[in-house]
Amino acid sequence: MNALAVAERTMSLPRLPLEPDLFGRVLDDCHRGISTEYFLRRDDNLLERDSSLRYFRAWHEMPAHHRCLLTHARGRVLDVGAGAGQHTLVLQERGLAVTAIDASPLAVEVCRRRGVRDAREMDAHVLRFPAGSFDTVLFMQQTLGLAGTPEGLRYLLRRLHRLVADGGQLLADIATPADALQPGHRRYQHQNRALGRYPGTVRQRIEYQGMRGLDFDWLLLPLDDLRALCADTGWKITRCVQVDANATYAIALGKV
Repeated sequence: MNALAVAERTMSLPRLPLEPDLFGRVLDDCHRGISTEYFLRRDDNLLERDSSLRYFRAWHEMPAHHRCLLTHARGRVLDVGAGAGQHTLVLQERGLAVTAIDASPLAVEVCRRRGVRDAREMDAHVLRFPAGSFDTVLFMQQTLGLAGTPEGLRYLLRRLHRLVADGGQLLADIATPADALQPGHRRYQHQNRALGRYPGTVRQRIEYQGMRGLDFDWLLLPLDDLRALCADTGWKITRCVQVDANATYAIALGKV
């Protein structure tokens, strides 16, 4: 029954040619001045327009909560899902040693062209660093959602606990399921429950210039669930500020 429900949800999606690094192409074209627009399509066919310019903002153009989080960065920094490197560049200018990672090869190229000194192609789920390598880990623009599921986030937080030195921290902005209050979003969460999925897991893909990227899961997590995962993985929420009416939060996690 679940397989049938999944098929019904996805049967109307446009059949487009696959480009595995479509996100990198979006960033590369934006950097070259070719295009600044792409789309996100959820697996129930909800389509949203997005701007790639938000990956190229200067300090004064960044949201206030991004600037606030960056002011708390210290020591050796890991920028996870760095995109075009905007946050890394700000911290480099402050004199911090920053390693920027992204799973997209083209995104890493863009980072390097823009002046990021240490940009590496690496998936957030496979962090290849020695124990205690970093004092601060950044997950900006809600990239903690790349964990996909609560189980994925539990695994990620445990890996990060090993990589972060004693007294270290994780800085992030997150979206919770309360960010999706419209009827269509509530219906999607109900469908997830019927399919045996976590309600806050959103399956989607990037579309750009007649191509599609790989499907990926994005996690929207209530704060109570995040607190429970932190307690289970050696972290504690030390700061939490709601930054808009859509239940987006700026958070700091401390290693315990």
